[in-house]
Amino acid sequence: MQQLKNPSRAFEQGDKDFTNGLLSIVLFAIMYTVSLFLVVNRNYFGESLGFFPFFFQVMLLVFMLCGIAVFALFIANNFFGSPNSVKAIVGFYGGQLSPVLVSVGLAFLLMIIQSFTYGQFVLVVSFIFALFILPLYLVSFLATKKAPGMDSLYGFILYILVFVLLMLILVTIMAGTMLGTYLDRMIYLI
Repeated sequence: MQQLKNPSRAFEQGDKDFTNGLLSIVLFAIMYTVSLFLVVNRNYFGESLGFFPFFFQVMLLVFMLCGIAVFALFIANNFFGSPNSVKAIVGFYGGQLSPVLVSVGLAFLLMIIQSFTYGQFVLVVSFIFALFILPLYLVSFLATKKAPGMDSLYGFILYILVFVLLMLILVTIMAGTMLGTYLDRMIYLI
């Protein structure tokens, strides 16, 4: 509740807020995955969609995306900001996720009452905010707490480069895996 009332409090706590930050990331991943399951299950045309395989695959993906954001923040912060530990960065990131958790909860409730269009919209906006906009806010905040003589613009550029590079690696790995699975299914058609 304290993080919801004052998300910027995480900046004052640093390493002490690691547990709360990690809990926020876990809650985000769980709530997002369950909400996404409701959308996909409603629109899935084919065999029945199993909850647990979907849940674990998507939750792992969300954790990896959050991990990419945290790692890119850590790298940019250590080169162009005041050095913070990974625990502090997780605390900062998770501390700012409180409004996103509320919006994902709202998306879940909208989907429960069969308002899938609005629920999907809120879910997409929440995802974009949590994984793209919020880290940009954090890198700009952390870059202003910099060592003298270093320009914060380069820290921002470094964050974007590391984030994009890691996303490309993840997408390449996933595309190769998914293509292999798709081709395996195509063999049965022959």
